[in-house]
Amino acid sequence: MSIRPADFPRTLKASIARALHENLVERAEKGPAEPALDAFIPEILAVSQRLEQHVAGKASAIAARAAHAAHAEVADIEVDTWTRHIECFLTIESNRKSGPHVAAARALHQAAFPSGLGLVDAPIPEENTQCRHALAVLRAPEHQATVAAIGLPVLWLELLEMALGESDAAFAAATEARGAQSTHVGLGKDAEAEWTEVIARLRKYVESRARAGETEKQAEGRALLAPLLDAIQKAKAVAAGRATRRGKKEKGSAGENAPPSVG
Repeated sequence: MSIRPADFPRTLKASIARALHENLVERAEKGPAEPALDAFIPEILAVSQRLEQHVAGKASAIAARAAHAAHAEVADIEVDTWTRHIECFLTIESNRKSGPHVAAARALHQAAFPSGLGLVDAPIPEENTQCRHALAVLRAPEHQATVAAIGLPVLWLELLEMALGESDAAFAAATEARGAQSTHVGLGKDAEAEWTEVIARLRKYVESRARAGETEKQAEGRALLAPLLDAIQKAKAVAAGRATRRGKKEKGSAGENAPPSVG
């Protein structure tokens, strides 16, 4: 069963690289000097650090994105709430049976909320843009007499403006965190490609160090590569177990679907 180390999870690759680095450093300290092998020490260290950086960076970005997304949702609820207060107030004033300001209230409602409350179902950036348009209309000089005459609470406009500012900031932060996550994903893939190349070269070199019959050097090579070899063996065992379970399941399904025997 073929197992490709290149397909290992990024966290496992980082762990293997760190363990391989420790083994190489320990061997170098004991000696004798082996320049071709020792040259892998800084390479393995660099790739392990890059992998660890992007594993941690991605996790941090995911956490930040989730936190900012939750904040954005809370802020959006505030925008929805004050938008509903204002739009519903105008709707009520626009639908009075009679009164001196019904026509003006209806015109104001149409100008500020041409789609009614449909805007609260729009994506956050689109909703916020429409809400800012509504605020601009409600604060326009030509509508101030109507706003005052129908008694629309000016405080609601201020609260909506505050909620919009909070919503815009939270959404921008969530977008930035999403970009950071994508960056770590991309750079992490580059580090994984480098890991695959360096590990392949290391394995090839270590396995070529010992001639046939040099059991001590062969054992040393296996010990140096143990973090990688152990991970491969574990992956093979897991894959074999899955294959066995899948085979049993398929065999059981075939038995259940077989036609009854005729005696």
